[in-house]
This record gives sequence, C-alpha cells and structure tokens, in this order.
Amino acid sequence: MIKEIFSSIMGEGKYIGRRFIFVRFAGCPLKCIYCDEESKSYLNRVEKIPGSGEFETLKNMDVEDVVNAVDKLRTPDLFAVSFTGGEPLLYSKKIKEIAEILKDKGYRTFLESNGLFPEKVFYFDIASIDIKLKEHFEFIKDNEYKKLYKKELETIKKLYNLNSDVYAKVVIMENTDIEDVKRIAKDLSDIGDITLCIQPVTPNGDIKSPSQRKLFEIMEACGEYLKDNVMLTIQMHKYLGML
Repeated sequence: MIKEIFSSIMGEGKYIGRRFIFVRFAGCPLKCIYCDEESKSYLNRVEKIPGSGEFETLKNMDVEDVVNAVDKLRTPDLFAVSFTGGEPLLYSKKIKEIAEILKDKGYRTFLESNGLFPEKVFYFDIASIDIKLKEHFEFIKDNEYKKLYKKELETIKKLYNLNSDVYAKVVIMENTDIEDVKRIAKDLSDIGDITLCIQPVTPNGDIKSPSQRKLFEIMEACGEYLKDNVMLTIQMHKYLGML
C-alpha cells in the first residue's frame, strides 16, 4: 500500500515551495508515458529525519504506523500532509481513516490524484487533480479518453462542492494542441472558481517540453475563460534534486 513517507518541498502546482509531508501510495491504473513511479520498487520506507533523504524500511504500515511516521516528521514550517502516488484513491478507505486522525491532530490534508475515481472522493482541505491529455498515453481509444476526462471533471466538481480548495494541473508537451488545453479551461470555468496549473513536462529521452512561446500562448488562451486563475509551475523538486 505505502511506498514511502518523507518530508520535502512541494515541487509543483498551486502550493509550490511549501513544506509538505508526502505519504506516497503504490500503484496506478493509468500508464502515462512520462511517469517514473514504476521504477521505484521499494515499499514501506520512512524517512528518519525530515528532509534528510535517509530511510528505514518497516515490515508493515497500517493506519497507526502512518500517523506515527507523520508525527515524527512534523516540522514547524509544515503546510500540509499530501496523499500522493501512484493513485492514492485506490486506498480511499484507509486514507479516510488516516485523514480523519490527522485532521483531529491539526494537520491540513492534501490529495494529489488523477481524478479517475469520483465515487471515492471525500473532503480534503486541498486537492490537486491531474488532467490527462491524449498524448500522455502511448495508446488510448477515443471513447476511453472521453470517459477518463469526464471522470476527472466529476472529481473536480465533487471536491469543489465539498468546499475543498481544489485546483487542476495539466502537463504540457512539445506537441500539445493549444485548443485541447483551452477546452479544459472552459470546462473548469463552468464548474467554478478553479485555478489551472500549466506544467511543462520534464524532458526525458524522446519526451520534450514545449517552447516558451507556446507556454505563453496556452496561458493566454486559458485566460479567456479563467482570467488570472492560470499559473505556470515546473517540477522544481527535480531541478533541485529533492525527493
């Protein structure tokens, strides 16, 4: 269930630069071409000292173990606890147990999800939903992509109606169609006051990031619907060599 728990800086999205504790869950049903999670084969590892990058591996990690690990990594500058992955909502029942305990202890809860499971969503203080584009997959049928996109929007709408501070993030590649991202902006504006984070893909092999001009053009196009609720974020943690 748990890959790792550690303290670091949020490297992307609306709260980039804030101190988080990350509870990373294993597994995801999507196979995005830029994802690097499958290369991490370890399980149940917990950082020993906040920000040290030194880990110990536990035999088991149940709800109590997760809460204890979070407590040990808490620092005065902590902003929130992120449930991330993989896809954390594969374990929604366990996360709900953990989140309720953490809320009672005064922690903010943060969800990072691909939005595939709107039926499993419950209240988080903050939520980041990663909207996928067709080019994020080596192969996906049109009807499958439409179903995925519909679920992502349903997840965002449900979180918005629960009064979570929900925002969307979309990874932009070299050949991303501006009109595809503009459509996402329109659909988000129909839901409510939601920020869209434009994130150029981190280059890797044949995967290339877009030009600066294209990023400006995409932001301007999205601004037609979202006004200034559009922001550009990079994967800062990768550039800084952080977890």
